[in-house]
Amino acid sequence: MPELPLTEWRDFYVMIGTAAGVLVGATFIVATLASDMKDRGRLGMRGFITPTAVHLGSVLIGSAILAVPTLTLLSLAIVLGFGGLAGAAYSIVVASRIWHMKLDHDDRAFYVLLPILAYAAMAFAAATARAAPERTLEILAFSLIALLIIGMRNAWDMTNFMITRDRES
Repeated sequence: MPELPLTEWRDFYVMIGTAAGVLVGATFIVATLASDMKDRGRLGMRGFITPTAVHLGSVLIGSAILAVPTLTLLSLAIVLGFGGLAGAAYSIVVASRIWHMKLDHDDRAFYVLLPILAYAAMAFAAATARAAPERTLEILAFSLIALLIIGMRNAWDMTNFMITRDRES
């Protein structure tokens, strides 16, 4: 079984893992600001804030897993497959919660479509791990970067919503 070239990727995963960790903390601040919302607060948490924290947490956990020095190709494939399928399923549940809302096209893309695609890419990477380990790491890097960008964009979107909501009330 081929060996994983993880030493070449170490700085990459340290960088995106750190960024994701910082953004998870920022997302908790947004959640605190949103805690005073009455009617829409529950849907806001379950449909927007929690999924954003989950996506960023996925990047953080994925980066931590890839820093494990004894990681084998088989264990990587199992973790990727499970994480990708679980993330895609969770994203579909989130989509069912918020799909009926009047969202802009970019909100539908970043809260619904892109997370599903990023997690599906992660599961695809697991399926190709044995045949092409280096390609697997490239696909995984792409999906983790996508989740990081989705999380950054959505955290910013929620922050803007909180700021404009306070000014309108």
